[in-house]
Amino acid sequence: MVSGIAEAPPAGLGKLLMESRFAVPNHQRDYSWTEQVKQLFDDIDSAIEANDPTYFLGLMVFMGSESGELIVLDGQQRLATGVIFISAVRSWLSQYSQHQKDASQIQDWFIGRSELGETALQPRLIMNSANNQAFSDYIVKAVPIEHIRAALATLKRQDRNRNLLEAALYCRERVAQLASTTGNPDETAKKLIKIVVYLRDSANAARLIVSSEAAAFTIFETLNDRGLELSPLDLVKNYLFGKAEAHSKPRIRDMESRWTQMMAMLANVKADNFLKAFWTSRHGRIQNPLLFGALKRQYSTPDSVLQLSMDLLVASEQYAAFESADDPVWAPHTKETREYIRSLKVLSSQQIHPVMLAALSKFSTHEVERLLRLLEVLIVRYQLIGGGRTGVLEISLAKLAKAVFDGKAGDSVVASASDAFREIKDIYPNDDDFQTAFRAKQERSNPKAQYLLRCLEMEERRLALPGMSQEEELGTLTVEHILPKSPGANWEQVVNADDALIEDCLFKIGNLTLLTKVNKDLGTASFDEKKAVYGKSSIIITNQLAKQSSWDRQAIDHRQARMAMLAVSAWRFQ
Repeated sequence: MVSGIAEAPPAGLGKLLMESRFAVPNHQRDYSWTEQVKQLFDDIDSAIEANDPTYFLGLMVFMGSESGELIVLDGQQRLATGVIFISAVRSWLSQYSQHQKDASQIQDWFIGRSELGETALQPRLIMNSANNQAFSDYIVKAVPIEHIRAALATLKRQDRNRNLLEAALYCRERVAQLASTTGNPDETAKKLIKIVVYLRDSANAARLIVSSEAAAFTIFETLNDRGLELSPLDLVKNYLFGKAEAHSKPRIRDMESRWTQMMAMLANVKADNFLKAFWTSRHGRIQNPLLFGALKRQYSTPDSVLQLSMDLLVASEQYAAFESADDPVWAPHTKETREYIRSLKVLSSQQIHPVMLAALSKFSTHEVERLLRLLEVLIVRYQLIGGGRTGVLEISLAKLAKAVFDGKAGDSVVASASDAFREIKDIYPNDDDFQTAFRAKQERSNPKAQYLLRCLEMEERRLALPGMSQEEELGTLTVEHILPKSPGANWEQVVNADDALIEDCLFKIGNLTLLTKVNKDLGTASFDEKKAVYGKSSIIITNQLAKQSSWDRQAIDHRQARMAMLAVSAWRFQ
């Protein structure tokens, strides 16, 4: 037995809630279960139906606290989901006078109750600072289901409470569905209480109570070694806090605060991808299974993990900023830099993130702008148009990221975007190869097609109208298929003359153009009808279509060949 760890007998989830109060530390992840909620209660329903005496929920790890609550180090998703479902049962039972006593007992036993002489409700489970208010307002308290729906409707897709409220709504609807199948409140109550009793007595968890997060880390590391894999970020968190015990409590609290801030920064991105990008930006390429071990070796002292926690916080803010050109991180940078961020967001290549992190810590704002342009051109030439292998791209950009962070690659200095260009010259497609690949390109993604067409239009304007204002002149655009997806009778002659025309050419760049939203309903109109609209457009690549006498494979290929020539100068790093 590892020192500082005490085993406790397995107990039902409900019994755990009855016997103790629990608190999720602020540095823990937010509530994140989605489809797992349904899976859990499907499994429990099946166990009850099969008369299984127990359903095993797995290991939960807790740590004692001075306030008497058990700090949840592992198990918050299962505990919280249990409370969410039990609260849905309570809310349903409380509708009926004959079942209000049961509802009240469920509230006191499993959800929360007031101490003698007090009115404030003491919840059985306190969530982290991001989730706790919503948990209190919509789960601990009994509120109508309409309140949950209304609150959910106000949340953005990536809001930190969205999964929590979706789970609450799902459990309410699941209980309502069960009620609708029985058609009898008393029969429904029996079934619901049977589930709650099963959660109390038979949905068992193995418990470990540890004296410190360092002891918990030993457990988590052992579990990982035995194949019960935790995410790299979970392991790093527990490693950091285990090492931090060599410091004073104020320094530990500072580290906890930084971790909480970091997780808030990463709320709208894939946090584990961030950790790999951070490592790669400083130390080079690594595979996910090896990441935690390498990090432990690199940051092995209390002082180094303290510095790591500070570096991670700074990098998390930068990494989150990759999602939005309007993020405050980009305030000191140029307008062009922000435009490159918008473009790179559309191109959505994870492989560039380590290079971007390294550059933000080492390059001037001018060189960051030029590097982002280089990355945009590379991703378009090599990946989007050229279809190059992702693995080769990842290896090359990982080497580049480390070179940027180190300021050198071998004997060569890497202190500018031009230096970076030299380092990736081997995978940068030349003009001839790029033009050839562009002539054959099809694009089914609407955002990427719009991006390509916008850039071609900007290049056309640069060449034809040097003094013309740039992208703001375009306004809000939509992608138009010249040959429509479902051509009607007015396209019959063209389609019948070429059986494979739609299959071969519908998504070719040459068959796509830009329209303002005012003209977006051209749909299946004939080419002559469309030309009348195209000829009035201020968009050059669209206006040019009015000169075409017909629209067939030859016309599409000819237009795309011209676009390919334009693309060579539109995506070139100079």
